[in-house]
Amino acid sequence: MAGNSKAMGHIVIDSNGNLEDSLPVAVVDTSYFMSAILADYTGDESGEAQLFLQKLIEQNGQIIVPQLFWFEIGNVLLNAAKPKKDGSPARITKAELDSILISVAQLPIYTESQPDSETRARILSVAMDSQLTYYDAAYLELARRKDVALKSWDKALQKAADE
Repeated sequence: MAGNSKAMGHIVIDSNGNLEDSLPVAVVDTSYFMSAILADYTGDESGEAQLFLQKLIEQNGQIIVPQLFWFEIGNVLLNAAKPKKDGSPARITKAELDSILISVAQLPIYTESQPDSETRARILSVAMDSQLTYYDAAYLELARRKDVALKSWDKALQKAADE
């Protein structure tokens, strides 16, 4: 299982306060997101994540992430584009990296604003209660606060999301 069982829908209200529709919304962590993004460049990455994101986008859905997501994504892409320490080539070329960056920039990703002190305290509490890193707890706290699904390949994060 790649996340919790919470429904992925999000209620949308128009400017007149009328119910418009239910759009798919999910918090997606770096492990899940990058497995989808790098699926075309490596044979061992997940097609399930790729299909999930494709369906979410086709349904005009929204990916929600904490700010740290972008630093994690940058680091994964940097490492994928660097030659390995043993001298073997990088997983992706510079041209592929540039193409990925363009594709990611076009995705419906909403980045949460800098967390205030109350949110930071909740993240710390979630981390302590669920025995997660502060980084992983930031995704879980966001999913709980927005009341949306959390998609991750991290087993500890999945378990905490299902509790």
